[in-house]
Amino acid sequence: MEPQPTTRERLIEAATSLFAERGFLGADVRSICNIARVNPGAVSYHFGGKRQLYRAVLRAAVDQLAGSVTVDLDGEDQPDLREAVDRLDQRLAEAPQASRLLQRDLADGGQMALEALAPVLRSARAAIAAACGDTGDPERRREINHMVLGVAAPLWLAASAWPILERSLHMDAVDRRNLIDSATLVLEST
Repeated sequence: MEPQPTTRERLIEAATSLFAERGFLGADVRSICNIARVNPGAVSYHFGGKRQLYRAVLRAAVDQLAGSVTVDLDGEDQPDLREAVDRLDQRLAEAPQASRLLQRDLADGGQMALEALAPVLRSARAAIAAACGDTGDPERRREINHMVLGVAAPLWLAASAWPILERSLHMDAVDRRNLIDSATLVLEST
């Protein structure tokens, strides 16, 4: 028998859904608690308030998306970038609410999403920089930042806007794979 989710887990799940749908200002604590089937005081008890719950939800979304997605180095110090990109694409496809929540916050100004995303982005950038031989040269740093964006942007587009692209441009799984492969080539070419 599977263990029942804790009150904290139910609140995060319910809040993820409502914050993704309505944004921080549009989601109220009472509605979150009704969906989670908990007393409204549970938000203060477990998180300290709505803003802290929102931060926890954003961190959980980032963890869900980035969790085990790392750039591994094999025995020859070459990154297995394709595998890392594939894992991230799979996580983005499996967690549409997490992706939508982060997009929603970024569209609303994004300060809290940036707080949640910054450590993961810095870690990914550091792994790519190490794999690409970052010497600390300012020009090389800019090149590496462009490489990171060259991968992140197509992945985010494929994950978040795919239903729209699929319907409006009649794109299919092969097109998605090509989009992801072209992003991966940016990294592999360095």
